[in-house]
Amino acid sequence: EEFLPFQETTKRRRKYGIEEMQKKLPLKAFVFDVMYLNGKSLMEESLGSRIKSLERAIQGDDVLIPQLGEITSSIERMQEIFDDALTKGLEGLIVKRPDSKYEAGARNFNWVKLKRHSSGELKDTIDCVILGYIYGRGKRSAFGAGALLVGVYDKQKDEFVTVSKIGTGLTDEEWREIHKRADKIKVSRQPARVNSKIIPSVWVEPEIVIEVLADEITLSPLHSAGYALRFPRLVRFRAKDKRGEDATTVKELKEMYNLQYRNK
Repeated sequence: EEFLPFQETTKRRRKYGIEEMQKKLPLKAFVFDVMYLNGKSLMEESLGSRIKSLERAIQGDDVLIPQLGEITSSIERMQEIFDDALTKGLEGLIVKRPDSKYEAGARNFNWVKLKRHSSGELKDTIDCVILGYIYGRGKRSAFGAGALLVGVYDKQKDEFVTVSKIGTGLTDEEWREIHKRADKIKVSRQPARVNSKIIPSVWVEPEIVIEVLADEITLSPLHSAGYALRFPRLVRFRAKDKRGEDATTVKELKEMYNLQYRNK
């Protein structure tokens, strides 16, 4: 009767030994919505109507559990539900309009994610240096960059170490801008003062500083800083006169990590 992270549940995904793993890791699944039932599409119906269909279709058993949520117009009640979700180790809530139709990939304000950063889990932003970028796919291929490899400054070793890849928080125009600015300082090989286990599509000189907000700082064997930013989002570009060496340091990042867990 506990919530498991995605990494645990994917252990059930296999071709062989299914029954054995089923006994080791018995899972139950929540059902949040229904879009197609008995040969009929329900996507044009309101969420309220679809939930009624869901209640009729799934009564609840040892595997499938209908998660019907709660309808409220009270901000205070929503905060209570949100806080309760956090105490269970969840990331937050999905808040939906009861009259909304199902629109794949176009939620607008019909669905809103309320996540842990909304409650100020990590209160300070972090100044990161762009160390390189990864080519984009799909729509982002037009911008030339789909994710940024960013790091912080290790003052003791006088080098830049990676702390995150960022793929959210930028508008289309900002993606084009970052590509234009980064291409002016791109280099053919990894800069001597950059320590990275991750190889981006393009390396750049560590000169562009950005302000980043994240949900929390976690330990990471993947990043050379030894720490990683969870759910990082770009807030803004720092002034052009701010050098890479003026970014957040590894020492400061470690202090933020320790403070974060003391607060918890």
